[in-house]
Amino acid sequence: LRVFKLAKSWPTLNLLISIMGRTMGALGNLTFVLCIIIFIFAVMGMQLFGKNYI
Repeated sequence: LRVFKLAKSWPTLNLLISIMGRTMGALGNLTFVLCIIIFIFAVMGMQLFGKNYI
């Protein structure tokens, strides 16, 4: 929490923290889409090759 108090008086750090905050939102969306794609390919792989495993 002290970092945020320091960021108020230090403009460069304030800019860096705000950029990182905006990036986390975009990364969250990208991670969600990536997880959905991995899940779809995992289900397709089990449907196609699940019988050949045993």
